[in-house]
Amino acid sequence: MTRLAIDKIEEVIEEGKQLYKITAKAPDLVQRDKDGKLRDTYTYYLEKPRATEDKVYYNFHDLAKDMQANPTGEFKLGADLNAVNVKPAGKAYVMAKFRGTLSSVENHQYTIHNLERPLFNEAEGATLKNFNLGNVNINMPWADKVAPIGNMFKKSTLENIKVVGSVTGNNDVTGAVNKLDEANMRNVAFIGKINSLGDKGWWSGGLVSESWISNVDKAYVDAKISANKSKYGGFNW
Repeated sequence: MTRLAIDKIEEVIEEGKQLYKITAKAPDLVQRDKDGKLRDTYTYYLEKPRATEDKVYYNFHDLAKDMQANPTGEFKLGADLNAVNVKPAGKAYVMAKFRGTLSSVENHQYTIHNLERPLFNEAEGATLKNFNLGNVNINMPWADKVAPIGNMFKKSTLENIKVVGSVTGNNDVTGAVNKLDEANMRNVAFIGKINSLGDKGWWSGGLVSESWISNVDKAYVDAKISANKSKYGGFNW
């Protein structure tokens, strides 16, 4: 392990983004900078955190907390967000029944990275659109009904969402949602691994394991699936 002593921290703007430029030093350290010149310092950049502004979020902790507190609100992603070290509200990051809207700001498709729990527990009359879940790593071998977006979606719309990563649970382990009820899903994809450890013989699915009076249009699954006694399909009804 090499420890670098921080020499200075500056606020800079690169490609329109506000960043912290951190310059560090260590004995005999040599780094080639972006101009190709050798320097005796090490420089790296961290994006400066931005506060929530006009329903637009730049921090996953704040987003999850506010959706739990105000589940009927409107929420927009203003950047890619990271769920690392964010404590879920229970089985999911948002346990309150979500009745609001979650999307990216106009003309963008931002990603929430590194979910370790489902995003929602359940939703009714909600709209989720124009965002992705990336590097999902949900490992809940004790839990039934496990899916990255969430368990139950009633009279809701899910549109333009891609989920990439790994999902492990007990029974009913699914790549997007466990159940649709009078809901609409359009242009939704799952790419990754699904692992169901339970022995109850329940249905699981690449995108949806149970669907009642719902529509699924333009869906895509590319999954490596392992299971004990589950009944599996890309879309199950």
